[in-house]
Amino acid sequence: MNFPSATQQLAHSDTIHFNSSPKGYVAGVWVALEDIDMENGPLIYYPGSHKLREYGMEDFSLKPGKESYKKYEAEIQQLVKEEQLTPSYGTIKKGEALIWHSNLLHGGSALKDPSRSRHSQVTHYFFAGCKYFTPMDSADKEMALRFPDWIPDNSHTLGNTAFGKKIKSLSNRVKRRIYT
Repeated sequence: MNFPSATQQLAHSDTIHFNSSPKGYVAGVWVALEDIDMENGPLIYYPGSHKLREYGMEDFSLKPGKESYKKYEAEIQQLVKEEQLTPSYGTIKKGEALIWHSNLLHGGSALKDPSRSRHSQVTHYFFAGCKYFTPMDSADKEMALRFPDWIPDNSHTLGNTAFGKKIKSLSNRVKRRIYT
């Protein structure tokens, strides 16, 4: 997802939009494509909120579907107050990234300077070996499964190659720089 400006989206957990079975195998990555400060509506997040249990529509006696989403958001705002969660802001520099657990409560803070953009790229990563579904559209233990048909069947066999040559993983390269 690309965002040219602040979304000003209320706090939510990504687990309402997409989730995995088993739980906990989805991560969000938000990359700043320009410097982000308090004036251009940074990401707002609540540290530690990923440790709360996951809340779905049924937890608030809501029917599944997008028509109940505003009520879900209101319930999450109430939860933030009840749990006395303290917000933090993603004021980061161009090229930096925030990575979060799918259950972390987050949203978009207010745009204070309407002349400013807030270009960013958000990608959600689904890990291998899990089922993926859309909880907002799931009802009575029936999962609205997601089938990412754009991922080729042989994607798991591609490995660490670039232009046909094997490359070292990024984590190994980073470890080498840190520990040498």
